Amino acid sequence: MKTFKVAEFFLEKEEISHKIPLKDGLIINREDEKQSWLIELFLDESEELSIRRFHHISSLTARITITHTGNDPAIFSVSMRGIQKLDHGISVLFDAQLRQRRNHYTKQVLDSLLKQGLEGEELLNTFTDTIRKRPEIPEK
Repeated sequence: MKTFKVAEFFLEKEEISHKIPLKDGLIINREDEKQSWLIELFLDESEELSIRRFHHISSLTARITITHTGNDPAIFSVSMRGIQKLDHGISVLFDAQLRQRRNHYTKQVLDSLLKQGLEGEELLNTFTDTIRKRPEIPEK
């Protein structure tokens, strides 16, 4: 198994991306035949109500930036396993399946912008802004 630091974590609900403010987080590649992952996020207590609104949803899309915020996000299907209160915050566990590797995401963004007819400086600025905001890009 390999463990990585979670730099940023976004959950999708009704096609809106919600950034989850982290104190810390780990993502573990179980390296099993199902290519499953385990994610543990450490959040401030004040985030408990916001994260609970996702608890009842059986399958969510998560965009997870691993190690550094400058990296492209990997896209996972996740389901919340549980929320545990800690002395100084909460721990949230997710089971996950990798859906889309990061390079595929950037290609999708660029393809989408080119299909919109963007070019030159406008293409560059919109691409940079889109990658920074990490919105949902429909899969082909």
